[in-house]
Amino acid sequence: MRLLVLGPTGVVGGDVVREALQDARFSRVMAISRRPLSNAHPRLETLLHADFRDFSDLRSRFSDVNVAICALGMAWPQAESEAQYRAVTNEYVLALAGTLDAANPDARFCFVSGHGASATSRQTWARIKAETEDALRDIFRSRLLVFRPGYIFPVHGRQNRYWGDTAMRPFLPFRPLLRRYITDSVTVARALLHAALGAPITSPAGNSEIEAAATAYVSSRVLEVSA
Repeated sequence: MRLLVLGPTGVVGGDVVREALQDARFSRVMAISRRPLSNAHPRLETLLHADFRDFSDLRSRFSDVNVAICALGMAWPQAESEAQYRAVTNEYVLALAGTLDAANPDARFCFVSGHGASATSRQTWARIKAETEDALRDIFRSRLLVFRPGYIFPVHGRQNRYWGDTAMRPFLPFRPLLRRYITDSVTVARALLHAALGAPITSPAGNSEIEAAATAYVSSRVLEVSA
């Protein structure tokens, strides 16, 4: 399985790369980044790319990609403007999606959206996320899987401090009671990889579906190692 990851320096994307490199079922992990990654692994290939509005010069590299995981994004409070949020969570995502589909019409796409994404929401970020989901469906149709996690606790930390982590920390001990709203980066990464391997998952997947997929992924990896 040849995997493409957009957003490998982020909270979820970083854990996607870490987990995938521990799973021999992924023969190659190709990560697109503006800067080098700290990971070093013979199955990891980092494509340094500056302009996320245009991936056309990478098209030939995408021809044999089986599945892409798009974990690129930012929290709405971190955005300097609506234009910046839209660029990161919509324009960059669709630029990659269009290039990947043109390079390989059989490639699948896993997109990390957000809990509450809706075209009718009063919240701007939720409408933009829903708009991105719809545009991706037009491109990939049944080859698209959408994930809508709630708050994602960064298991391995976060490069840039986010006040939301401090605000949510008191609720983490109550996570079993708040599963609909709270998850973590490793759980989401494992669910994404389970889907990338072709496991059937409800789309859009909320926290309960994400947790179930992550559990199934861990079991499948144990079985793979034991085989």
